[in-house]
Amino acid sequence: METSQLPQAPQDHEQTSAKRIVEAVISLSQGDPWGAGGTYVLNALEQDIAAFRLNEADALAEAWRGSECRAQVRSAETMLRSEQFREESGLRPWGLLVGTAGALALTDDEGRSPLHWAAEANAWYAVPEAALTADAMLQPDAGGETPFGMAAKRHALHNISEEALVRLAGSRNRAGDTPLHHAARGGYLLTLPRFLKTEELLALEDSEGSTVLECHHAATHAHD
Repeated sequence: METSQLPQAPQDHEQTSAKRIVEAVISLSQGDPWGAGGTYVLNALEQDIAAFRLNEADALAEAWRGSECRAQVRSAETMLRSEQFREESGLRPWGLLVGTAGALALTDDEGRSPLHWAAEANAWYAVPEAALTADAMLQPDAGGETPFGMAAKRHALHNISEEALVRLAGSRNRAGDTPLHHAARGGYLLTLPRFLKTEELLALEDSEGSTVLECHHAATHAHD
C-alpha cells in the first residue's frame, strides 16, 4: 500500500481515546450532549473510522486492524458491555457506540462483532435498528457463525421489532444474499418467526436467481 493511500492520523488522539469515548456515549445516553463533549467526540470518531472506508469495496482493512483508532474503540466497547457498566448504566451507551462506530469497526480478531455478543446475550433491545444491516448480521466469525444465525437458532430475535426484522430479513448484503437465504441454506429457516415466511419474502431471489424457498428445498434434500 502506498503512503498516499493510508488514512490521515486523527488531529487529536486524546479526543477519541477509549476513556473519552466511554464518557461521551454515557453523557449522550443520559441526554446531555455537552457533558464530556459527547457530540464532538462521536463526530470525531465517525470521521476517523470513515477514513478507512470499511463499508466499501476498497476498504483499508489491513491499515484499520493495526490502527490506534481500532484499539481505542474496541477497548471502549469492551468496557461498555462489562458487568460493571451494565449494572451502572445499562446497555444504552454500548448501543450508542455500536450505532456510531458500526459493527464492522468493532469486530475482533476472531471475526466476532458486537452483534455476535448481542445474539448470545439476547441484547437486541440495546442495538440501534440502523446497525442491523444485512452485511453486519451475516458477518461470519472464525467458526462460521453469524449474528443472525446465532440469534435465530436460540430463538432470540424477539427483541428486534417486527418491522425492523422484516426489513432486515429481505435486505441484501454486498454479496447479494439476504438473511432469509442464509437461513434457508443453513437449514434453520423453519425456526424463524412466522411473519418472516410470507409468500412474498420466500419468493425473494439471491444474486444467482434462486428463491428463498428453492434454497430451503435444496438444503433439505441435501440431507436426505
